[in-house]
This record gives sequence, structure tokens and C-alpha cells, in this order.
Amino acid sequence: MNTKSPVLRLFPVLLVNLIGFAISIPVLPALAYALDGTATDVGFLYAIQALGQLLMAPIWGAISDRFGRKRTLIATFLTAAVFEVMTALTPALWLLYIVRFLVGMCAGNVATASALIADSTDPQSRSKGMAVIGISFGIGFTIGAGLGAWISTFGASGPGPLATGLPFAIGACIYVIAAIMGVFLLIEPTRDAAARRENRVKTGLASIAHHLKSRPVALMCGIFFSYSLAITIMEGTFFVYANEIYGWEQKQVGMSFAAFGLLMALVQGGIGRISKKIGDRRMVGIGVLLVGVGLTVTPFNHALWFLFVFLGLATVGRALVHPGILSMTSSLSPDPSQTGALMGVLQSFASLSRVVGPAIGGLIFVHISHGAPFWLSGVLLLVTGAWWWKAGRVLMARDSASVGR
Repeated sequence: MNTKSPVLRLFPVLLVNLIGFAISIPVLPALAYALDGTATDVGFLYAIQALGQLLMAPIWGAISDRFGRKRTLIATFLTAAVFEVMTALTPALWLLYIVRFLVGMCAGNVATASALIADSTDPQSRSKGMAVIGISFGIGFTIGAGLGAWISTFGASGPGPLATGLPFAIGACIYVIAAIMGVFLLIEPTRDAAARRENRVKTGLASIAHHLKSRPVALMCGIFFSYSLAITIMEGTFFVYANEIYGWEQKQVGMSFAAFGLLMALVQGGIGRISKKIGDRRMVGIGVLLVGVGLTVTPFNHALWFLFVFLGLATVGRALVHPGILSMTSSLSPDPSQTGALMGVLQSFASLSRVVGPAIGGLIFVHISHGAPFWLSGVLLLVTGAWWWKAGRVLMARDSASVGR
């Protein structure tokens, strides 16, 4: 890719955006507690944010099909900045629920970025292009989660919600920086202008129903939901697991996120070569297997090195899965004028998993055992892996014509 490549220019913009996003992840529980919330409230806050994304992701994708990828990305950055500022200033728990729902509704960046990459790459290089999103996530989480954990230490003895809200305010500033960068760096991919004008923005449920008429799309979304559900069941309880087993606080959890994010970025730097050698289908299947084994084994030994080895194995698997699924899904779009909406539908299924996954994880963590969320996630991933291999022929057939009918 040369310096005029839309994908290459997307990378720094998306990276800065995801740094702003990741800053808040280690500190949202602390803000909820500062507003007299409980562990249950923390789970519901993550769920309601995911619900907002579930409803809006297909709409953002369709908006980008109609009005362009560049303008849509910038709009998502700026609206997210507004609601992150509101999060920082929120004086009551009930209001925090509303604001985090609105934050979720602004999360159209991944679907739109995926569509931009699909517009700018051919099928042979698409996985490499989609890895840009994964690398951005990896490095963004490395910097953002670490920065959020570090900033949170300054608010440890501060005036409650005001001090805990500081990372959200800084995250909002970073979103604005990403928007400014987007104005100067992003290039709108060349697409059929007539198709863009004729494209109509469907509502979230209408867009989902429209695309699920295609069997390959329905299979891909179902598999992605199952995979994402397994991940969120584990992630939703990781903070309390690490606190109970290792005595970690938000700083240590944030730094562990940073370490795993860096590992993911390093692996995804070689995605292009891996995809060309074994193909997207095998790459995703191997990745799901690695994540399943890593999560299943992790709780069997509480030694710290054991945690990092097997969660590291799971991280390597996750680095393989995401770009492969994005690449294969984008190839199911019947024409470029619907790619954004299709990627939004896919992200909606990931959002749906984030609505229910943390709640499931929390329930079995409390009522069964601390290791139960890991084991359930591992079993679900192994089932998902078997489903993936069985459905592979249908997915590779790319029978997507019915989507546009």
C-alpha cells in the first residue's frame, strides 16, 4: 500500500480513535462505584452501551453507504466525544445509564472502517487490510488501557465522580483529535456515485432482516455471535476474577489489557502472509480453536505465569479470527453500495453478545465458581469451531445474490 492508500491513511486515524475508546475501559467500574453503584450496575452499564451499538451499527453502516465513509467516521468520532464529556460530568447513576447508551449509539467506527477497507482492497489482499482494524485495536488498547489505568491512580483520593471522570474527558479530547486527523488524512474510496445516491438508509431491524435473507450472511452472523458471546462471557468477569484470585485493582487489569493488546497487534502484523498461506477459512478455524483451548485451561492453575501463557494463547487466536471474519463477510456483499450496511449488521451481532454475555458470566461466576465463565466460554468456542468447519463450504460459496433482492 502506498501513501495514497485509503487503508494506510485510515490506520493512524483509527488508532487515535481507539486509544480514546480504550481509556475508559478500566475506569468505568470505578465511576459506577463512585456514583454508589454495585457490581451488578457495572455489568448492566456495559450491556446498555452494547444495546445502543446493536441498534445503531447497521444504521451507521448504511449512512456510510449513502453519504460516504469519511464523513461518517468523522461524525462517529465527534458524537462519541460529546457523550464522553457528558460521562465525565454525570452526577447520578441513572443518568450514567442514559449517557452510556448514547455512547453505544455512536459506535459506528468499526463497521464504517471495515466498509472503507472492503472498498479499497481486492479479495486477495482484504484480510491484510482488515488486519489494520485489529492492529489499531491492539495498539490502541495497549496505549489507551494503560493510560486509563495510569490516569485513574490520580483520582484514587480525589473527589469521587469528578476525579473518576477524568479519563473520560481525556478520551473525548482524543476523539476530537481523531476527527481532525480524519479531515486531513482520510480519502473517500472510489465507488459508484449513482448507487450511493440510490441507497436508502434502512432502520436497524430492517437492515438486519434484509441481509439475513442470504444464507451465507446468516451463517456468518450466527457464528460471529456465538464467538463474540464466548469472549464477552469471559471478559465481563475478568476484572472480578483477577481481583479475587490475584488481588488486582483497575491499574493491574488495565496494564494486562495493554500487554495482551500489544501481543494481538504483533500477531496481526503478519496476517497478510498467514491468510495467503492457509486461507481465511482455515485461519479463522485455527484461531477459534486456540481461543477455546486457552480459555478452557486458564482457570486450572492460579499461577500468574499460567494466566499469561494461556490467555496469551487465546489472544493469538483472537488476532487470527477477527480480520478473517471481516474479510469473508465483506466478500458476501452483493455490491459496494451495501457493504457498510452489511458490516454494520455483523457488528450488531457482536453488540448483542455484549448485551447478554457479561450478565451470563456474572451469574455463573457468583453461583457456580470463579472459573465457570472461562469453562463455559471455552466449550462454546469449541462448539463454534465445529460449526465453522461444517458451515465453511456454504460460506465460501458466497451465495449472496439474495441479499440484494
